[in-house]
Amino acid sequence: MVIKNGCYHFPKRKVYKKGDPIKLIYHSTPWRGLSVILGAMQYIKNPNVTLDVYSSTKIYGEEFHRDNEHLYKPLFDQAEYLKNVNYVGYKPHEYILNRITDYQMWTHPSVFEETFGIGALEAMSSGLYLITTNFGALFETCSEWPIYVNYTNNLDALAQRFAHAIDMACDTLHEDYIQQHIEEQQKFAKRFYSWEKKGKEWETFLKGALHERQPTRL
Repeated sequence: MVIKNGCYHFPKRKVYKKGDPIKLIYHSTPWRGLSVILGAMQYIKNPNVTLDVYSSTKIYGEEFHRDNEHLYKPLFDQAEYLKNVNYVGYKPHEYILNRITDYQMWTHPSVFEETFGIGALEAMSSGLYLITTNFGALFETCSEWPIYVNYTNNLDALAQRFAHAIDMACDTLHEDYIQQHIEEQQKFAKRFYSWEKKGKEWETFLKGALHERQPTRL
């Protein structure tokens, strides 16, 4: 039996207006696709588009950070160097959730075979437009709501595809049908992924499990 995860954050989303800055967010670990999104930003020429990167090895503690940070430092340095990218680094989960509606798009060119993406779910529930790869269980998590980029292990080709998807999304983000799509996406997340609903599924499952454990009376 599979019970999907849930979320609790359903803020009032900000409706995008044509001409406003378009802010993208990447807040996953560096090995899940940071190199691809940084590559994609180098193909984007629109000066209205910027990316904030919340990515660090600190998320797994100081010992992990000390042993592994050097492996990804070139990526962090690149994020600091690119003009259309702001490298923020590690921030706690609540910090990101409290500011996620400052962004218009959640960008996750995943090269990691996700099982269930909590970050994707929280972006859906916060009313961001999602752009991600169709890799692992991301489609099962996000259904029809994101723009999906076909995965390839040719990372430069993936970066170009991702840049094209971002450009396309930016060109149409102000359109009423896209804004309605995002609004319905947020309603979908609240209806099917709120902990109020997931809690009932867990309660039903656990009651059933307890019932099965009761000894059979002759």
